[in-house]
Amino acid sequence: MSQQVRELYEQFPYPLRDPQQEKDRLLMPPLDTLSRVNHYCFGGTREIDAGFRALVAGGGTGDAMIWLAEQLRDVDGSVTYLEPSSASTKVARARAEARGLTNVTYVNQTISDFAKSKPEPFDYVNCAGVLHHLEDPEEGLADLTSVLKADGAMGVMVYGEHGRLAVTEWRKMIEPLLAGKDLVEQLAMTRKLLSTLPEDNMLLKMGGGPGFIKGLLENDPEIVDLLLHPVECAYDVHGVYDFAASAGLNVAAFTGFFGFGGTGKAHYSIENLIRDPGLMRELAAKPLRDQQAFCERFSGAMPLHAFYLTREDKGQTTEALPDGELAPYFFVPPSKTFFDDLLALAGKPVLIEDGTGNAVDLTGGPDLARLLAVFDGKNSVADIVKILRDEILAKQPIDMNSIAINTLGAVWALFHKFDWMLAAKPGGWQKIDGERVLSVRKV
Repeated sequence: MSQQVRELYEQFPYPLRDPQQEKDRLLMPPLDTLSRVNHYCFGGTREIDAGFRALVAGGGTGDAMIWLAEQLRDVDGSVTYLEPSSASTKVARARAEARGLTNVTYVNQTISDFAKSKPEPFDYVNCAGVLHHLEDPEEGLADLTSVLKADGAMGVMVYGEHGRLAVTEWRKMIEPLLAGKDLVEQLAMTRKLLSTLPEDNMLLKMGGGPGFIKGLLENDPEIVDLLLHPVECAYDVHGVYDFAASAGLNVAAFTGFFGFGGTGKAHYSIENLIRDPGLMRELAAKPLRDQQAFCERFSGAMPLHAFYLTREDKGQTTEALPDGELAPYFFVPPSKTFFDDLLALAGKPVLIEDGTGNAVDLTGGPDLARLLAVFDGKNSVADIVKILRDEILAKQPIDMNSIAINTLGAVWALFHKFDWMLAAKPGGWQKIDGERVLSVRKV
């Protein structure tokens, strides 16, 4: 980490957070929701208990640390918060104290220095928005891999090359104006430029309109981190895969991050972007990373990539129907009237939605409601196949077991698309999403 970067975060701790707000809200970064981590990285089988150790590398003002510590406090799991900025640590510590969190260890070091100390390895490492600010990101990733358990997992966020084009062009524009100005002077100049931004400027389009600029002008650390950072790089999808491979890791799945919906993995799926059957068949024949790279360029709206890394290559299997002994469950809970509404609207086109813009349309019969009610976190895939075969589907003189498996796979794919369903061991770690609820309405 360069001296300039250290000084930036001492002067402008990031992100801007008020510890007093911990009394009224809990920020829950999707990347670090342990139900997702367990599902995508550990195949739903990990025991998250007193032995579970999480590291937040480059913890900033504490978003990931707070969320992980909250999830682990009741099982006596622990979090190590690693951050070289004393100003950021002060904010993070105050937030943890406001919540009464006592399962956090604070370490004021760089990633490199911490790795050299050879700590006891971790089950899960979070590193969000950090590696792309290092002088040598690959060295930073290798250092984090060295403190990861052999079967551990990592949650990483880095800048996206194509969706961040507006920022890249902005930085090129102002670079000639930065010489001879300290950071405070650069900030003052940037605020003047933002306040008179032309309507067609790319930043407005990237952020979704004037409200984005208004929010920036009220948040100096955000302006500095977004537009004035002295060291940064960005990655496209292929770059993410190559970056992971540099440390001997594999991309297990892409996921979501703040401001980009409850989950981001759907944006990387060709099924959600392409309607032409011929094009779909052609793209589906290509390797997964090529499909995802196509989606990134086709959408043009991914300013960052959030993803899980594991040593074992799980990328081709995370979307498949889970193993027979695992129990699918509603990670996003159905509303109180969800099943009644499905029954009442059986045979009619309906929209199932989670309140954050994610939705699927379908026409289901009464059997769909009966089947979905079986996804209770106790019935395994094998149990559900048997129930579907013997109690829900009409018996025919054909291979009903195969029909049941295919039917279950189709339903799983539909509800796993936006992480509405995940899978874990029966009675295992099945904590639900605290921000979304599934509802049904007639189209």
